[in-house]
Amino acid sequence: MDKKNCAQKIIGEPIYFNLNTERTFNEAKVTLTYRDSGQNNIMEMGLQADKQKNYWLKSLENKIIDKLNWNKIEDNGVTLLQRKPKFTGVAEFLKNVNNLKREEILTYQYDLPVLKYIQGYKTETGLLRHSVPRNDIPPLRGAYQFYTYIKNEPLNFNFTFSDLNINQDADNIKITVYHDNAPVAEKELTDARGGEERREKISAGELNFNLSNLPEGFYKIAVSADDDVITEKIDSSQQIISFINRIWLADPAFSFPPLTKGRIKEGLTLYADAPEVTISTLNAASLQTVLVNEQELKLAETYRQFSLPTRQAKSKIYLEKSDVIISGAGVFSFSDGSLYNPNYKKMTKVSDVDAEKINYVITAYPPAQTTGEWKTKTVSFDLTKAFRYENNYSFMISVPGLIADDQVEDYVEIKNIKVELSGKTLWQKLKN
Repeated sequence: MDKKNCAQKIIGEPIYFNLNTERTFNEAKVTLTYRDSGQNNIMEMGLQADKQKNYWLKSLENKIIDKLNWNKIEDNGVTLLQRKPKFTGVAEFLKNVNNLKREEILTYQYDLPVLKYIQGYKTETGLLRHSVPRNDIPPLRGAYQFYTYIKNEPLNFNFTFSDLNINQDADNIKITVYHDNAPVAEKELTDARGGEERREKISAGELNFNLSNLPEGFYKIAVSADDDVITEKIDSSQQIISFINRIWLADPAFSFPPLTKGRIKEGLTLYADAPEVTISTLNAASLQTVLVNEQELKLAETYRQFSLPTRQAKSKIYLEKSDVIISGAGVFSFSDGSLYNPNYKKMTKVSDVDAEKINYVITAYPPAQTTGEWKTKTVSFDLTKAFRYENNYSFMISVPGLIADDQVEDYVEIKNIKVELSGKTLWQKLKN
């Protein structure tokens, strides 16, 4: 802490802080005053959304967008950047977005309508089994979500779970099926509270979905569970099963034949469309060299993330050992034919608009205000649906690529954090 200037220099992300309030509020306006070394492209702030420690992120700064000398159109908080002027307004772009190539569009802090249908999709006959584990795929640990697709067929899934009983909390499991962002089905397994004291793995039951007469299109299935829960197996008749952003390949006892660069043996193969692949582990026995498109990504330490840019439309990831967490801004699958992402590509800290042949960027990100070397940015959060624990709201500052002890002299220095709260008083609530 710089006591003279009251500024805190941060050399590793993420940074967390809590806001303790005696009562609930509806909105928080958070104003951050900071400066940085300039090496990191993206800086964001988040509010904890749920018990699983998911955060709603909002942008503080995006140097990739700030440096783009493209045609710029702003309309009602949305900015469209065009390599060459084609559309006269954001509304015109949105009206014609389906006529453009998806690979030439990049989004940041803005969601374009997802793809509704797969042209030429044909329903396979018979039961296709996407089983975890199969002969080569380990179980999954904790929470995850994935896309699937149906056409003139039932949505058919059977999940089998176990409980590690490591923590003492109730390890409840909930699965929700979404279509067009609306829930269409939901089921729960309540923890029977057995085995916690023995810390022994036990069966946690099954959840089954067999939904008929559903409209064609993409469906998202979200599995809500804590890290004690293992998905031992997923049986399904669906062709597409694409995991969104993150998966934890569980079971440290499971390993694959060794891999060597240039000679891929029969290990675990994952397919991904993420522009950057990040891998980490909590287990020293799972340290290894991962191959991403035959480029080496060394997982050299526990409790630390290691990343490798791919900048490819589709990548192959090869692993020797399980019990690793793989993440990236995209989807992952265990077979080539299962990989399909209905979303447009999202900008990340490694995005290269020239190399990726991007012609359009659409975003709700406004540039930071600069006063000398210090920058000031205000972001607003809806607190009505935020996670609140022991009178605390939890916030996070994320600077992807800001890593302590990586031999890079980068930093973010925070001068001031101001939070303005608004909401109904106790008297107003009683009056209503």
